[in-house]
Amino acid sequence: MNAVWERMSIPMSETTNQQRTSNVSFERERGVYGLRVTKDVAHASIDVGSDTLRSSRTLQVFKVLSEGEVPVFLIKIHASAVTLAFAGTDLAKAEKVLKDAGFISRPRRDLALIAIHAASMRELPGIMSQIADCLYAASAKLYEIGDSHESVLCLIEGGRVPAVISALCKHFSLDPSDVVEESVELEERF
Repeated sequence: MNAVWERMSIPMSETTNQQRTSNVSFERERGVYGLRVTKDVAHASIDVGSDTLRSSRTLQVFKVLSEGEVPVFLIKIHASAVTLAFAGTDLAKAEKVLKDAGFISRPRRDLALIAIHAASMRELPGIMSQIADCLYAASAKLYEIGDSHESVLCLIEGGRVPAVISALCKHFSLDPSDVVEESVELEERF
């Protein structure tokens, strides 16, 4: 291995080596580096009750939506309801299959999912409160939230997207080129 390393090494003066070392990074710097906006998202709260049959009704919700070819995401299971998101174009289909199966749902459309991306998200102190402050400053109602190791997902009213993007970009010093906009596409079904 030393022979390989020696071939890759380039002799440099001490000053040049110090300058070069300070510019080399193997990890993305911590902090927010981008936003992804997914438009035309629908959301539904589906009653499943809180009795002993709650679990089987929860499973039935997923079965009904699957059989109706309604892909879902941002799923939350609550004490007496299931909430989830799906493509706005699937709203009528979701309402029909849920109603036909006897479920009461409260859907809404014209929402947007904003994903705030940051390297080592969980190691950023106060990141959630900073994002919440930006949403509040933009007068955006938050319907759902989710997270992963490198993102926070916020489901908001679609009409508030420009104000939210502006607030987040300003707070996290992002350029408009750091924002990617997309629509929920229906999955190709085989």
